[in-house]
Amino acid sequence: MELKNNIMAVKSLLNANMKKWLQKSIESELYASNLYKHLANQLQRLRLFGSQAFFLNESADELKHYQIIVEFINDMGDVASMPKVDACADKVTCIGDALDIAYETEYDLLEHYKEFYDMAEEDDCIVGQFLLQFIEIQRKSVGDYGDLLSKYVIAKENKEILFFDKQMGKI
Repeated sequence: MELKNNIMAVKSLLNANMKKWLQKSIESELYASNLYKHLANQLQRLRLFGSQAFFLNESADELKHYQIIVEFINDMGDVASMPKVDACADKVTCIGDALDIAYETEYDLLEHYKEFYDMAEEDDCIVGQFLLQFIEIQRKSVGDYGDLLSKYVIAKENKEILFFDKQMGKI
């Protein structure tokens, strides 16, 4: 390694393909965070304050996932770029709409991480090992949203939406 001003240059341990996929993961996590803020804003407008609080917490969790990836890239001797995040345009008229959107988003993230893992397993075992935590996070999240959707259907059938909304705020 070359010394400049008595500081050793840091070599990235990530190959270009792994870095590209990690950057795509960063973009996906930031998009999910923004989407959940967007859903929370729309639920607030509908006066569904429990669901609003739930999605604000989900947004914060996505930012934690983003930060985990950023720190991994840094630990691997590289720097994450800050991507442009697409605007959110999904319309919400009820809690069910928001849950459907979130379920699809989490499912898409699970598929992204599975595909990334399959590639990393052959290309870079360190990145592959790192990704296992995200596969588990997404597997659990998809299951949790499936459960919430089922509970929402029951609440809707029993005309207990306001109770369901209140419970969402406690999750």
